[in-house]
Amino acid sequence: MIQPLRKTHRCIFLALALLLPALFLSGIAFRHMWPVSPKSTSPALSSAPPGATR
Repeated sequence: MIQPLRKTHRCIFLALALLLPALFLSGIAFRHMWPVSPKSTSPALSSAPPGATR
């Protein structure tokens, strides 16, 4: 009974060891892929007072 549990645990641990760093790194890489326009054309965003943070 213990041996099948050990085999399952080993497979899950290996999958997580490969998957979690890949997901973490892809999340960091994807975070910086969106282009930022220097000036927005939305009137709602341009009505913010000078010095306000978004």
